[in-house]
Amino acid sequence: MNDSTEHFLAFGIHADNGLPLTCEFPVSVNGQLSNEALAQRAAGIAYSNNDHMGATAGFDLEKLDEVGWGLIFAIDVDPAPYLEQLEPLLALRKEQAGARFRIFSGPEGPRPDESANNWLNRHGTALNIIDPDLGVPFYLLLVGPPTHLSFEFQYSLDIVAGVGRLDFPTLEDYRHYANSVVKHDQDDECRTRRTIELFATCHDFDAATQLFTEKVARPLSEGPNALGAKFGFAVSPTLGDQSTKARLASLLSHPTQAPSLLFTGTHGMAFNADDPRQLEHQGALVCQDWPSYGDLTAEHWFCAQDVPEYANIHGMIHFFFACYGGGTPEHDNYTFTEPRKRIANAPTTARLAQKLLSLPRGGALASLGHVDRAWASSFLSKRGIAQTQAFRDVIHRLMLGNRIGHATDQFNTLWGTLSTQLVVLLNNLSYGKQPTHELMSLRIARDDMRNYVVLGDPAVRLRAEPR
Repeated sequence: MNDSTEHFLAFGIHADNGLPLTCEFPVSVNGQLSNEALAQRAAGIAYSNNDHMGATAGFDLEKLDEVGWGLIFAIDVDPAPYLEQLEPLLALRKEQAGARFRIFSGPEGPRPDESANNWLNRHGTALNIIDPDLGVPFYLLLVGPPTHLSFEFQYSLDIVAGVGRLDFPTLEDYRHYANSVVKHDQDDECRTRRTIELFATCHDFDAATQLFTEKVARPLSEGPNALGAKFGFAVSPTLGDQSTKARLASLLSHPTQAPSLLFTGTHGMAFNADDPRQLEHQGALVCQDWPSYGDLTAEHWFCAQDVPEYANIHGMIHFFFACYGGGTPEHDNYTFTEPRKRIANAPTTARLAQKLLSLPRGGALASLGHVDRAWASSFLSKRGIAQTQAFRDVIHRLMLGNRIGHATDQFNTLWGTLSTQLVVLLNNLSYGKQPTHELMSLRIARDDMRNYVVLGDPAVRLRAEPR
């Protein structure tokens, strides 16, 4: 396998045939330019220069009373039932943010199909560096499913703010999450182990998982440069033959304390839109139990229903690296031809992530995962050289105690960098010319970075036991 094809490896398996997901190529540069124009309209700006934004100088992103915290509801959603369930969390954030606490609902909420930029314009600002004095906080929590507040709105708003999403099947789940975050924030006994659990499959017949193990899992877990070593955290690797479904359940059920971080690198499950299993199982993690291509059953993947009843993950953050680990769009983001390929009846948040966040005994603080497919381009240059700096940066910022909406800014910076490279390449190609692998690599790599989303309150941060 050459470097250019490695770049196109996706980390997902289709339930129908037990084979890896692939990428369809566009017909022409004209088609690619058309797609870029559509994407720019969705964002509300020409976003080829999305370099790191943050807040204006003089504001500390770790202090909510300086940068603010807010909830966002779609304009046509009644916020009352959600506000009632989230009351413990709202009381905490209001105390911490003071006058910079906001709730955007009713006429102040986003309208159907309104871009993030246009919504910000209505509130006296824009997709630009956040100035909390203008009335829009830096940390913004979207409440509700992506049918009401789209993933595109979340991606774009996250360029300039720290954005998360709460979307659960029942109102009771919102209460469980709120109680979990408040207890974690206020109870000094509620501390996580200074451990990073790294769980990565490596199938002897599968190039993608072999590549992830070689380029990411082993380098991040071995030697003096192992993740978190300089911050007093230890990596506990579960790789290859050890990374079974039973072992993952065990990692979620430590007898005393949850790990600070669970980083999983696996394939994610993919189902057709008309498959009744899609809602519950899309994005489930394919474990080492999977024996071969073409032979795949529910015994081989870990889904929400497999989370142990007495899971011990309170205060943990989960970093999914798998296709659909964060959610599924209605239309495939990586089909570059018209008409767009419909892969779900409606956009949805991943059920496994929802379950981990809403455990009644205390769940994860947040999940970081992909919407749509996850690609090797997240950690591999076009020359096949490992590029794990973004993973390291995000995880180390979490180890330092940064709030997750701030810690994940590196992905937005890379999105901006890759967008700039993509526009330059498009401008240098003649219209009608067949696109090169370099063009496709850039497009996939750019959207791969864009599609990381935070599920949970973007203002949460780890509280590990003392060193």
